[in-house]
Amino acid sequence: MRQEQVTSQNERQLLGRVMRYLGLVETSEVERFFRYFHSLANLRYASRQQCQQYVAGLSQRRALLTAIDLGRWVQRAPRPLLGEVLASGQMGQLLMADLRYLPQERVDVFVLDAKHRILERQTVFQGTLTSCPVHPREIFQVAVRCGAAGVIIAHNHPSGSAEPSPNDLAFMHRLAECGELMGIPVLDGFVVGLKAYFSFREAGILPLPITSNKTERLKSD
Repeated sequence: MRQEQVTSQNERQLLGRVMRYLGLVETSEVERFFRYFHSLANLRYASRQQCQQYVAGLSQRRALLTAIDLGRWVQRAPRPLLGEVLASGQMGQLLMADLRYLPQERVDVFVLDAKHRILERQTVFQGTLTSCPVHPREIFQVAVRCGAAGVIIAHNHPSGSAEPSPNDLAFMHRLAECGELMGIPVLDGFVVGLKAYFSFREAGILPLPITSNKTERLKSD
């Protein structure tokens, strides 16, 4: 959805567009609105009586005021958080409760902010008893969309073993290298078995060692 900043220069045009969507006559209704409130900013200070006089029993005008209130609430509303990652052991216990009894292999990505708070948890793949085709692009699509500062990856082994396979080790290393290039580090990875979990961070495999900043300035010829 295209977003536009409301300014004193364009607020009449934006308000008129919303009024058209509500089925109101744009020209007369815009003038009526500004006659009562003078500006969109002044609406927040309007009394209930003033709003009722403006609405005058017309449901579309009431819907307009409600939509403006909703827009202000959206701007102030905090982003919902799903929890906070304090340690690999804490995450491991959470994942054991969620994943160890699943009959199929599943890959979940946890999107973290800079304070290691969980912004999003999403299942990116659901496989079979023995395999789960995974590609880094699907994981980092979620990370980029959610504005991740880091990610944690978790998957289960329906066989019950928590020991990472050679494919697991290769994939996590590839994923970590992709994250390093994108500036979204893979902070930990988990393999969940029936009675135990394996943490790549606890094993010293993740995160990758911090290297020099690969960001390069654009150069002109």
